[in-house]
Amino acid sequence: MSRRFLPRRQAGLTLVELMISLTLGLILVVGIGSLFVYTNRSNRQNELISGMQDQARFALATLSRDITMAGYWGGIASAATITPNTNDTDATNDSSTASAALTGANDCGADATTRWAFELTRKLVTTDAAGISQTLLWPSRVEFRNQSVSGAPSALWKCIGNYKTGTDVVALRRVAGQLTGSMASGDTQVKLRAYNYYLQTNGVVGTLMRWGSADTAAPIGTEAPLSAPMSFYRYVPRIYYVRNYSRTSGDGIPTLCRKELCSSGYAAGADSESGSCGAAGSTASASGFYAECLAEGVEDLQIVWGIANADGSGFRYTSTPSAQEVATNAQTAQIFLRMRSVRSDAAYTDTKTYTAGDAAAYTASGNDTHYYRRLYSTTVYLRNQPAR
Repeated sequence: MSRRFLPRRQAGLTLVELMISLTLGLILVVGIGSLFVYTNRSNRQNELISGMQDQARFALATLSRDITMAGYWGGIASAATITPNTNDTDATNDSSTASAALTGANDCGADATTRWAFELTRKLVTTDAAGISQTLLWPSRVEFRNQSVSGAPSALWKCIGNYKTGTDVVALRRVAGQLTGSMASGDTQVKLRAYNYYLQTNGVVGTLMRWGSADTAAPIGTEAPLSAPMSFYRYVPRIYYVRNYSRTSGDGIPTLCRKELCSSGYAAGADSESGSCGAAGSTASASGFYAECLAEGVEDLQIVWGIANADGSGFRYTSTPSAQEVATNAQTAQIFLRMRSVRSDAAYTDTKTYTAGDAAAYTASGNDTHYYRRLYSTTVYLRNQPAR
């Protein structure tokens, strides 16, 4: 009877059972590994695409606002009534003159003698069939260089270097949309940031000037307007372009940058792209244009302008407006950005074709096919039309 209840000894696994167990385990391991690889790749793809979208969103928003505000002069209808006072030597206001602070070498004009930063209006001399010359004067709120123009942008703006060929460049002049300071009737002084460039205006006439070394001072009585009430707006000239690197020359990351006016503490670098803007220094502290990069991965910038015919006969779209047309008759701007992910993905191949503005269709080749790309565009209205 005792034998009947004895446990049976373990007989082990058969070869078939072992093979089935190993197969099921292998399938489970492969499944988990495949899920990990797929999830990791999906996360990397989402990270690259979302980063690219964020960069594009910021770039479009920044460009759109500046183009929309181009030609804003604090309520003044025309820049022709603004006097750029670059030689103010009054010690109570501008002890370091604007012309001395922003030298020709540090300005952004085509050469050392061009006062581009303060060129609020431009002249065009035309000659008709009868040989009669006529001089036209128009506000230079917008300057544009199409990608099809031969030569580098430095022929127009010497402060631009390491430019990515085949992309557009746009320069904009305006004052800040927010009032910086004001003087009511009876006020004798106003507080502004030392050494900054401001438009002093009463809404009818104005003077573009550089503030002095003291934050709180009284404007001199020889600059229009001559007495309060008056308002002060910070002057904002900018040039947008695509640079062929981001932070280090040769890093291969195309980036949307802009040249910004440094009011004080400017230090020139080894080339036009390495100048810096530091803290304000002495009364002789230098001004200059330095590069401020906004969005990485911008491979192409193209702009199509909506131009109103001067005679009021119609409206047309063009990527190659004349200097006068873009300055006076441009009413809309369609902005195209071709974006590229900052890093490549060896598991991805881009076979799409991208067309923006008047640029030739682009199809990636070689190692460039492993980057994610998108084409973004928006249309903005130029709100500040020059006075006719």
